[in-house]
Amino acid sequence: MNSPDGRSSIALAWGWATRIMTISLEMVLPGLAGYWLDQKLGTKALFMLIGFVLGSAAAMMHLLHLVRTSNQHRTKKISPKKQKGS
Repeated sequence: MNSPDGRSSIALAWGWATRIMTISLEMVLPGLAGYWLDQKLGTKALFMLIGFVLGSAAAMMHLLHLVRTSNQHRTKKISPKKQKGS
């Protein structure tokens, strides 16, 4: 079964898997980098906490952008159908 834009269901699944992994890595990698920096500088969890906060903020912004673009595509597909039925 193909999507409205012509991609197969496997291609759609890979697209969503990529988005989910990207957002997950945006949340975790800054914290891990902060942990590494804390180990090198001898600080106690300062940079790790900063990294997790910044990573979570970046992931939240990415999620909001993803939802907005998804809604825009959905409304573009629905609006011509509503106009025909009116």
